[in-house]
Amino acid sequence: MAIEITVPRLGWSSEDGVFAGWLKQPGEKVVSGEPLFALESEKVTMEVESLDSGILHALPDGPQPGGIVVVGQLLGYLLAEGEDFGRVQPIQAPAGAPARVASPVPLAPSPVEARKPGARRPVSPRARARAKSLGLDIDSVTAAPDSNRVVEADVLRFAESRTSSTPSAASRARKFIATRLEESFRTPHFYVHAEVDAAGLAELRDELLPVLLERDGVRLTYNDLLVKAAALTLRALPQVNCYWRQGEVVPLHTANIGLAVQAGESLVVPVIRDADRLTLAEIARERQRLVDKSGSSTLQRADVEDASLTISNLGAFGVDRFQAILNPPQSMIIAAGSIAQRPFVVGGAVVARLTLPLSVSVDHRVIDGVAAAKFLRALAGRLESPSGLVA
Repeated sequence: MAIEITVPRLGWSSEDGVFAGWLKQPGEKVVSGEPLFALESEKVTMEVESLDSGILHALPDGPQPGGIVVVGQLLGYLLAEGEDFGRVQPIQAPAGAPARVASPVPLAPSPVEARKPGARRPVSPRARARAKSLGLDIDSVTAAPDSNRVVEADVLRFAESRTSSTPSAASRARKFIATRLEESFRTPHFYVHAEVDAAGLAELRDELLPVLLERDGVRLTYNDLLVKAAALTLRALPQVNCYWRQGEVVPLHTANIGLAVQAGESLVVPVIRDADRLTLAEIARERQRLVDKSGSSTLQRADVEDASLTISNLGAFGVDRFQAILNPPQSMIIAAGSIAQRPFVVGGAVVARLTLPLSVSVDHRVIDGVAAAKFLRALAGRLESPSGLVA
């Protein structure tokens, strides 16, 4: 009896993704537990393992690598040895039951080890799909010196060296991002703004920078300070730490902070978990680990899930101030501009002062104006008197 192969859910808020390609060839034998195909969400690439054994029968008119697929979509079947698909009745899962054929497993970096002559070289599904979209032979792409696994960054470097990058790859990536952003922007947003006196924050960072570098081997950034301040503020104001899900407010009990990171042509949001309980050195170390994984396309599903809110900081690019779009299912996102000298009133006089423009975008279904204002005021207070961030 044929067993259906369907698209599993990528996360509790994800209804679609990008089909990155089959990891088995049609007609090839599949053993339970083997990677069967790969999917990409807007956050991470993952392999999907088979929960059954059989011969792969992919639908002739099924999705091609780079195509959008939805949860529950039929991709193909597993057949018994010697079965003719045209003569068998597919087994369908009962209504409401989870698909039995596959389960998503996040991609993890392969260990660096010598390969046997003639063995298949490890290649990430994202790298394989990107190479195909650029018209490149994946076998011509080499891995970085410290890894024997080819990832998307290796493909992009190879494409750049051949000056053969095509607009179609960027168009496909932007199409998927655009779909997710359109979904997000339909959420009823509103925005609150503040200009934070950042003189004390800058002094604290200048004081701690050499200490943490020498003692802990990490470089403290303003993002680390923002992450700590946002996490502490969430803990103090649990009424804003929640999601809107299926018509109800779902409270959260963690202070996990997402940090928007540009990784090639994609925007990813790795998550620093329980940031309120971490020291600044621990936050800096975790932030660097996640940024490195973002750049090498090795983020795992656990690295990008369950954030309470996201911080998007464009200050390093000279952006004065901006408003960000929510990152579903989160109810808030903080937009930080550049820390710079601006006119500021101190003691009744206008002086040049280091300030940090902040805005918070809010899901009005979950959070009202007064609650958002209290959050922003409390966040600004922690940044203006930052000694409480050192723990």
